[in-house]
Amino acid sequence: MSYFCKDCSYRGNKSGQDGACPACGSFNISRQAARAQSTPKYNRLRIVLLIGLWGYLIGLILWKLNP
Repeated sequence: MSYFCKDCSYRGNKSGQDGACPACGSFNISRQAARAQSTPKYNRLRIVLLIGLWGYLIGLILWKLNP
């Protein structure tokens, strides 16, 4: 169970004493259900696209700098 402080935006798994926020001591906190970790589906495509675009940019810069 994770906790979210509405005053200082603290997010954590532990609450302070008597349900207070451990960061600021406020009692204005809410419980949130734990989120499932989602993995990116297109990691390989993103990396290939990133490298390709950086290569294209460097190529254009070198082409412009050559007389």
